Amino acid sequence: MKGTITLVKRWRTVVQLLLIAFVIGVTGVLIGARNNDTKITKVTSQLRPDSARVLRNQYQQSKTATVFLHGYNGGAYSTNYLIHKAEKAGAAQKALVVHVYKNGVMAFKGYWRKSIKNPMVQVVFQDNHASQKVQIYWLHQVLVQLKSKYGVKAYNAVGHSLGANDIVNQALKYGHDQRVPTLNKIVTIGGPFDGLTGFLNTQTEAQVRRLAVKPSRFTKHFAEMLKYRHNFPNDVKLLNVYGDTNTGYNNDGFVGVASARSIRYLLRGKLAQYQEAFYSGNQAAHCALNQNPTVARKMIAFLW
Repeated sequence: MKGTITLVKRWRTVVQLLLIAFVIGVTGVLIGARNNDTKITKVTSQLRPDSARVLRNQYQQSKTATVFLHGYNGGAYSTNYLIHKAEKAGAAQKALVVHVYKNGVMAFKGYWRKSIKNPMVQVVFQDNHASQKVQIYWLHQVLVQLKSKYGVKAYNAVGHSLGANDIVNQALKYGHDQRVPTLNKIVTIGGPFDGLTGFLNTQTEAQVRRLAVKPSRFTKHFAEMLKYRHNFPNDVKLLNVYGDTNTGYNNDGFVGVASARSIRYLLRGKLAQYQEAFYSGNQAAHCALNQNPTVARKMIAFLW
């Protein structure tokens, strides 16, 4: 019994430390860029002479690229599963991996031809603890390069955790920038759009989902996003994925249901289409949603 109590205490300590790290990551959104945050100083391209995949006819095929972005403390592993499932389904082809290094180099690696259909582009930040202000800048620079160097005229975006926030914020800040491709569809997975508000909400899940999506309290970051909502591009379709681990607090282990759903209020009247996909249980944990086969199937059906 004593051993069990000790184990529970250790588990709680680990969870608390993870929460502190996550809060620090979100706080970076409010603080802005650090003095030593990296600016892009060089762009490189390393392409290999592969052949284009033959996609299945059941999927809509176009030259629209789909950009995948991880969250705070994430990496390629954060989006590998979703990309693999899209390839296995015959819906899309992984074409490029874009590394943004601490030395300011942005490296495009992979395969690209003008004839490629449904290309997927995986973005990886070497400094995965960078402030969100800088991550938004990096994402913007990736999109500029995709249009200027690779001829991408339209794109979709899939973001996990703070990666979802980055994608939305990039569109809010640079929504009218003609240097970036046109945004078509977004898939947000476990996005903490209103920070960690409502993290320990003790209302039942049914009650929370009946509540208005307008946050009961705006975080500073959410209030700032509201100021730029007029910049958000027109005709964008959004699939918002969120979860509840059923531990009694209406969250996915990190992000509260109310915070994840607040994106609907933020972009009210701006979207051509809005869908929600709710998941519960162990596979709805924050770092399991992006590894969930049902989420992958939903994403594929929505994008292609």
